[in-house]
Amino acid sequence: MGSTKIINILKNDSFEDIFNEFKKTEAEEVIFILPKNSKITRNENHFASLAAEMQSSQKKITLMTADESAKSFAPKYGFRLLVDQDDDQDQEKDTENNAEEDLLPDISPELPKIEEIENQENAGLIEEDDSEEKDYHPDADTGEYPSEDLIEEKEDDSLADLAMAKYKSYKMSDIRKPSEQNPIKIKRDGRTSTNPHIRKDLPSESLDNLESIWLKRDQNARDGRIKSVKNFWDNINPIKKEKLHKRTGLIFILSGVIMLFVVLFLFLGSAKIIIQPQKEKIDFDTTVSISSNYPQTDFAAKKIVGQLLSYSAEVSKDFIATGEKEVARKARGEITVFNNINSEPQALVATTRFESSKGLVFRTPRPITVPGAKLVNGKSVPGTITVEVIADKPGQEYNINADQFTIPGFKGTPKFDGFHAESSKPMTGGIVGLTKVVTEKDFNDAKDQVTKEALAKSLENLKAKTNGLKIAEPVINQVVSLKSTAEIDNAAEGFAVVAIAEAKTIGFQEADITGLIDASSNKNGRYLLLENTLEKTYSEPKLDLDKKTLSLKISAKGEIAVKIDEEKMIKEMLGMKKNKIQEYLMGISEVESGKVVLSPFWVRSIPKNKNNIQLKLSY
Repeated sequence: MGSTKIINILKNDSFEDIFNEFKKTEAEEVIFILPKNSKITRNENHFASLAAEMQSSQKKITLMTADESAKSFAPKYGFRLLVDQDDDQDQEKDTENNAEEDLLPDISPELPKIEEIENQENAGLIEEDDSEEKDYHPDADTGEYPSEDLIEEKEDDSLADLAMAKYKSYKMSDIRKPSEQNPIKIKRDGRTSTNPHIRKDLPSESLDNLESIWLKRDQNARDGRIKSVKNFWDNINPIKKEKLHKRTGLIFILSGVIMLFVVLFLFLGSAKIIIQPQKEKIDFDTTVSISSNYPQTDFAAKKIVGQLLSYSAEVSKDFIATGEKEVARKARGEITVFNNINSEPQALVATTRFESSKGLVFRTPRPITVPGAKLVNGKSVPGTITVEVIADKPGQEYNINADQFTIPGFKGTPKFDGFHAESSKPMTGGIVGLTKVVTEKDFNDAKDQVTKEALAKSLENLKAKTNGLKIAEPVINQVVSLKSTAEIDNAAEGFAVVAIAEAKTIGFQEADITGLIDASSNKNGRYLLLENTLEKTYSEPKLDLDKKTLSLKISAKGEIAVKIDEEKMIKEMLGMKKNKIQEYLMGISEVESGKVVLSPFWVRSIPKNKNNIQLKLSY
């Protein structure tokens, strides 16, 4: 059981002090002792606030009071109400039989004996927790067990002791069956009463962990103590000094011990059940079709939805030409020809001359037609065309920068001023003599290096961006573009090669493959696939990108386990005796082995409350 705290409330105590004390306590149960007509009972909102805090903190609240308002609020807000058993017993008639037998409670439950497990099989099936059994001990100062002398009660005994005695009496009577209730009876002031005010002479192990808190003390009292028992509960009369037979105290202690063991025996039992279901091995082989064209996965048809994956990569690198050759080459470049004279197109024959500002002539290698001028928004816009030109002679002097050009063939006519040309880039390639050239080896080595890097990079991109999809080889990976700034035997100090590669395949969810294996090996829904035992291999792939389909052979090895109805098993085992557990478990064909741990050590059966049973399936 958890700890319990007693809070005594005086009539004029403020609710804020009471509420704050309740919030900060760590006890699992708090007993509020309320006098009649106290401030807290005048406002129902006080009880609502306590109930809300009780729910959020998962504590319990018990009320000890004679106030009728407080009594009516207790069931409404889920508080426990501690009954004043003295008042109930005062209404009974005095008994004439004062024999010692009347002093003994009519309860003698025999605690279960601790039995040794008789064979190795049972030892492997049922285990018990070796929790420590509580026992009573002699007094630490005198070395004697609790005295059998009569107990003297004083008017100024601690209210916490009184509350503790009543709380203990309440706890014991609360768990006893009606047929067992024969409480200790003691003559007092000429009448028979139950559960008199006693001191804490019981060993601490037999009582709950109780704490008493006084929110306020009587400022007029000499030492801060409560002047009268009436301050704590109006319906409890001060206990007069009287002598009790010395045997009564011993009987009461023994009764408390018996009640404690009854509580532990009935309410603290738990069971942990570990079941290992029957298992079977599977050996699975099949061929599946995976495609992005399928609308959904169909295990029966062995069709799985896939996704087309395609990623490209571009690699560009510069290389040095290593060959040398005596050459005579003409410079080349591009010019734009303008028609400003009329709206009619102008045809120019191949080898038409274009002269630079420095008198260097370049010719068109093929015929061209220059579009006519146009009128746009009231303004004349010349017609233009961009064409390639080649130097009239080889040599470096034709490697000129951007320039203006005229057409010498139109000289002496209006067209000479109406047509002209411009270059935006230098002319290049003109040379005569020994120069660097691109060899066949230079070109092929450059192409191979760039191609290899582009293919590797495209495949890396594909595998890195699958979004959780499984990829099974093959992957179609190829170069889709390869360009070079120079060809073999071209005069150049160096050249650049650019390659673009693209990798494609069909990806799929591996969970779909597992689902296919589960659906194929689950016999009538009675088995569960143990995924942690599954080993899958993929082989014989056939990828058809035109149909966006991948054909794949799947092989798998693993285990399946029989499904067990846990709720049904727990329901059938409720309250089952220890000697029946093994017979029950071994009678279930789905169970390969089982183990049951009963706790504490004296428990001899499965609890009747399923909340005290933990069932675990071990695969």
